[in-house]
Amino acid sequence: MSLDRLLSLILRWSVFGTFFGHGCLAVRFVPGWLPYLRVVGIGNEWARCFMPIIGLLDVIIGFICLFMDRCPLIYCWAFVWGLSTAVIRPLAGESIFGLIERTGNFLPALCLICLCTGSQFVYYLYICMAMAASLVVSGFILRTTDLFNK
Repeated sequence: MSLDRLLSLILRWSVFGTFFGHGCLAVRFVPGWLPYLRVVGIGNEWARCFMPIIGLLDVIIGFICLFMDRCPLIYCWAFVWGLSTAVIRPLAGESIFGLIERTGNFLPALCLICLCTGSQFVYYLYICMAMAASLVVSGFILRTTDLFNK
């Protein structure tokens, strides 16, 4: 097995562990995560509906990352979502160290993007920026419209 394949396998297990673990928790519902959803305008009642759905999607992403060797768009999503869930903690009033502590939740996905895209890495970083921008815009819209704030 080549070094690149071994690194890819280790990183894919890392992404799987993060997404599967957090996804399983979200499916069961974690009340401590309600403040993070409130940051983007999702109230407690709606959060009880959305959190299991988000958790199921996390579990699916985890399995895709584990079993599919080269899927840079999924790795982009894993990176952006992992970064977003780390960034939202200081936005919810927690310490900046909550973000720093969670770098292991998103940097393995970034490494996978680098490993599987090679010279196209910068192109995929632009895709990541577009995904992140869509999350920011969605959060802004949800927060300003109070659509899900119950």
